[in-house]
Amino acid sequence: MASDEEKTEEPTAKKKKESVEKGQVAKSQDVNSALILLSGVLLMLFLGGSMLIQMKDTMGMICKNLFYKDFDADTFVGLLMDISFKNLKGVLPIMGGFMIVGAIASYSQVGIVFSRKALIPDFKKINPLTGAKNLISKKSLVKTAMALVKLSIMSGIAYISIRKDLEPLMELVSMNTEAVFTSASGLIFGITLKIAIILLILALLDFVYQRWQHSKDLMMTKNEVKQESKQTDGDPLVKSRIRAVQREMSRKRMMQAIPEADVIVTNPTHYAIALKYDAATMDAPKVIGKGVDLIALKIREVATKHDIPIVEDRILARVLYSTVDIDSDVPPKLYQAVAKVLSYVYQLRNIVANR
Repeated sequence: MASDEEKTEEPTAKKKKESVEKGQVAKSQDVNSALILLSGVLLMLFLGGSMLIQMKDTMGMICKNLFYKDFDADTFVGLLMDISFKNLKGVLPIMGGFMIVGAIASYSQVGIVFSRKALIPDFKKINPLTGAKNLISKKSLVKTAMALVKLSIMSGIAYISIRKDLEPLMELVSMNTEAVFTSASGLIFGITLKIAIILLILALLDFVYQRWQHSKDLMMTKNEVKQESKQTDGDPLVKSRIRAVQREMSRKRMMQAIPEADVIVTNPTHYAIALKYDAATMDAPKVIGKGVDLIALKIREVATKHDIPIVEDRILARVLYSTVDIDSDVPPKLYQAVAKVLSYVYQLRNIVANR
């Protein structure tokens, strides 16, 4: 049997919310890195040509302006602006693509999360003792293992790709500069694309692991669940005492209203229901008090003290007690039965008044 100190309980909604507020969410940085690398390869593949053209135009502009006769400050500023504009025109689409991919990767993992607590410096993280413990922790070992696996895969892919294209690479010596650049670029793109795809697969596996580890870290002990329940709902003993006080106050208010009743319907001893009806102000008779056993006895005592008629009707008393709340109107289905009781009470009043 698990002890109270073992984390055997699922995290509560409050614990999950606090985790998000602290910025502690299941997220893999490898997913961002792999997607950015993969998108970078694809962007360079489709937009690299236009960027090279921009770079070529920039170099031509620089070389052309080296032969200006009058190269003053205004000319330099204008040349610098032109070069900057051309460079930005070539680089911005790629940089913008990186930003969009990074934002999508983060959003797909955790959604929109803003945590002020995560921005507050945590000096425990720079504690040498804490750092030493983290170096030999399970998480650190897993990260180290993942890093070694990635390094091995990247090295293997690079080795296999270069060995496969070793003969074409040897021919680069006899090629012109443009051919060398084209062949080398193709080789680099091929290797990088393979590495990016493999890293993305590993990143997705790491994301699954991070979610599992995060869920495990959020697990709670039975004692933590109890303490949180007390903080959220209050101590059960205190709540019980409050409910008892509330019941007592409600009972006192009810007993204070009994003298205003027109009749008390009884069982005759177990149930007592106080009814009141004023045709001028009420649409239907109302139950202003009810009780069983000891409360029923007190209701009858107050009724006797204030000369309120007590009528025995076993079935009506039980039905009124179980179906009608205090300060609620009698339902239409009981109108006839209650009317008989009130009619009897009114007849008694008339007899007493005519004596």
